[in-house]
Amino acid sequence: MADLTPSHVAAPAAPPLPSWLDNRTRWQAGWWAVGGVLAVGLLADQWLRNGASFGLAASATVIGAAAVVVWQGRVRRLEALVLIASAGFFALWFTLRASPWLLVPDLVAALGLVGLAASVSVRGSVFDLGMAELAARAIHSTVHAATGSAFVVRPVLASRGRIRGAAPLVRGVLIAVPIAALLIGLLASADPVFASFFNLNLDFGTFLLDVFFVGLCAAGAGGLLQLAAAEPVERIDGPSWRLGATEALVVLAILDAVFAAFAAAQVLAATGGAAATLREAGVTYADYARNGFFQLLWVSGITLAVLVVFSRATNLRDRKARRAFTVLACTAIALTLMVDVVAFRRLSLYEEAYGFTMLRLYSHVFAVWLAVVFAVLAADFLRVAPNRRWFVGATLTTAVAVLVGLNFASPEAIVVALNTNHAQIAHKIDSAYLAELSSDATPSLLATRDRIDPALRAQVTAAACAGPRNYSPAPAAFNLADAQAADARRSAC
Repeated sequence: MADLTPSHVAAPAAPPLPSWLDNRTRWQAGWWAVGGVLAVGLLADQWLRNGASFGLAASATVIGAAAVVVWQGRVRRLEALVLIASAGFFALWFTLRASPWLLVPDLVAALGLVGLAASVSVRGSVFDLGMAELAARAIHSTVHAATGSAFVVRPVLASRGRIRGAAPLVRGVLIAVPIAALLIGLLASADPVFASFFNLNLDFGTFLLDVFFVGLCAAGAGGLLQLAAAEPVERIDGPSWRLGATEALVVLAILDAVFAAFAAAQVLAATGGAAATLREAGVTYADYARNGFFQLLWVSGITLAVLVVFSRATNLRDRKARRAFTVLACTAIALTLMVDVVAFRRLSLYEEAYGFTMLRLYSHVFAVWLAVVFAVLAADFLRVAPNRRWFVGATLTTAVAVLVGLNFASPEAIVVALNTNHAQIAHKIDSAYLAELSSDATPSLLATRDRIDPALRAQVTAAACAGPRNYSPAPAAFNLADAQAADARRSAC
């Protein structure tokens, strides 16, 4: 039978891309955008050419990028502006602190907040953001960041006609350059004063590295601009497929049983009922109490991820299933908080024996933060403000609040104070570790050394006074913590 389909009938149109894969923008970049991203690139070059050490140029780079996003990205929503201002706040600490334990999280927070501000500059809210939408916005941001250089180079491509009009001027310059070079060479050989005008001492390798830094960071700023100009991401509620309630309830019931068994083990150990077991294992109670804290923190983190994933991926439309899930999930949270407390206590016992380090301090902070997040998750399970997806935003807010507190408190100064107090009791101090700390710790080391034994005081003095006593960096590399450390050594060493 002959095909009766008309030849002019068009094939069915391809389904549109989801909004989080769409790289269209609501407007095109202009010359001001080109100038803005190049300015950010120049600032970043001043930062990176100093060995990527944090300082004034690092703060100026991130603050400059945030300003360009607001100015040329047309960011007007209050929430996005608050996120931008928060990014600038964290960028200021690049100049005020020197500890990598602070500066790396500050950099992640600053860049993440700028990107989040660009993502919600038109639509969406941090406090109505589900897990699926968070992942979609991350993909959307990556797509636009990868094509940001094309976005800001469009004004240059649109000016090709003007560039062709300048061709005679370019040809004239190309003809004049070799003639001028010959004359300059002859005149320079005849007059050393004239020759000094052209003693530029250019390093071609350094020049290429500068061009690379400027181009790379300008492209990154262009990606942020394109993200702010992008068509907004639609609200995403996650995949339609859901795990059955029975499967999720079985998983939670087993999880609760495991934690209940661990709670029973803690009771036996605390009451002496497990003494024989410990002897057979060749472990003293002191070693038992002081070990395992990192594994317990991992357990808490994994449990948090399991609860969040199963709460979002399970079909809980049935009221009885939802009630059972909430009971089992809140039970798991309560038992996990017990694990968190045990980990916190074991770490404290370990520190009483061996002193404090940045990793141990941050483990304490992480344990406390996990407890707060579990409390927030329990409130979410108990249907507090059920019409908004606020858990992700609340969790991010708690993390930002913890980082703000750490910046003000100076964790390395806290470690110094804790080790000084420990040395007064244990009459020992790990001066080799203290010598590895950054300039944030130096003023505290010199200020607290008089509170410990004279024999230990000499070790602390040697650790604190090993660094430079004068500080005169390039303006772009200036860091207040380094300056304060040099001043403390100059006056106390």
